[in-house]
Amino acid sequence: MKKVKIVTDSTCYLPEEIIKKYDIKIAPLYVRFGDETYAEHVDMQDEEYYERMKKGELADTTQPSTDDFIKLYEPLLEGGYSIISPLMSANMSGTVNAANAAKKALGNPDIYIFDSQFNSLGLGYQVLEIAKKLYEEGMSKEDVIKEMPAMKDKMNIFFVLKDLFYLARLGRIGHAKALVGSIVKIKPILYFHDGFVDTLEQPRTLKKAKARMLELTKEIVDERGLKYISVIWGDNREEAEEYRDLCEKEFGVKIPLTRLGPVIATHTGPKVLSIHFYTER
Repeated sequence: MKKVKIVTDSTCYLPEEIIKKYDIKIAPLYVRFGDETYAEHVDMQDEEYYERMKKGELADTTQPSTDDFIKLYEPLLEGGYSIISPLMSANMSGTVNAANAAKKALGNPDIYIFDSQFNSLGLGYQVLEIAKKLYEEGMSKEDVIKEMPAMKDKMNIFFVLKDLFYLARLGRIGHAKALVGSIVKIKPILYFHDGFVDTLEQPRTLKKAKARMLELTKEIVDERGLKYISVIWGDNREEAEEYRDLCEKEFGVKIPLTRLGPVIATHTGPKVLSIHFYTER
C-alpha cells in the first residue's frame, strides 16, 4: 500500500494532539493588520489576535500562496507519498485554487485536492475521518477518496453572531447578505450551505437563537446519530462554557470547546457561538 500524507490548512482548528498523532501537514492562512502579515498559529496565536481585536484593530485575511503549497507538497512527493489535501470551502477562499496551481506547477503528481465546503471544525472533522480511515482502519487511498464526498454531507455547523459587521465587511457573508440592514432587530441562525454562509432562521433574541440552535442540532442527531461535536467560541469563553454545559446535558456526552483562530474570527468577530457536529450517517 502506498504511503499517504494529509495536507490541510490552518482553519481546520483540530487539537494539536490530533495533528501530531496523524502527522497532518498544515498550510497556514494569513492575517494582516495593515502592512503586518502573520501566518495563523505560526506567527500569531489566538491570545495575541484577540487582544488586538479588543483594541479596535481590524484585520484582513489571505490564503496560502501557490509556493506555500509547493513547499509542503514537494518534499512529501520526493519521499514517495501520495497526498490527500482536504481544504476550506472554495466559495470562501482561494486556498483550493492555490493548491491546484501548486499541483499543476509540480507536474500534476499524485495529489488529491478536495473542497470540504466548510471551514474550522467543519473541515477539521472531515480531516479527522480521513486520518482514521487511512491510519487506523487501513483503508486504501482510493477507497478513502471514494468516501470523501459523503463526509461533507455528515457535517453540520450552526452559529450565531453578536452582529454581522465582521462577516459583511470583507464580503464573506454569502447568501446571508440580505440580513445586514435588519441585523439590529434579529439574531439569525447561520449555517453552511454548498460552501456558503446562509441564513437558516431569524429569531428575535440571542437567547431564542441559542435555544433554537440546540433544538435543530438535536433534531438532526436524533435522526442521524452523533460522532463528533464541539462548541465553538471566540473571545466569549464564559458564554461558551455555559452553552457547552447545556449541550452536554442534552446529548449526554462530554463536549470540548474549540476556539476560533485568527483567520475565521476575522470574519465572525469575537462574539461568536456555534455548534459544529458530525453525524454517524
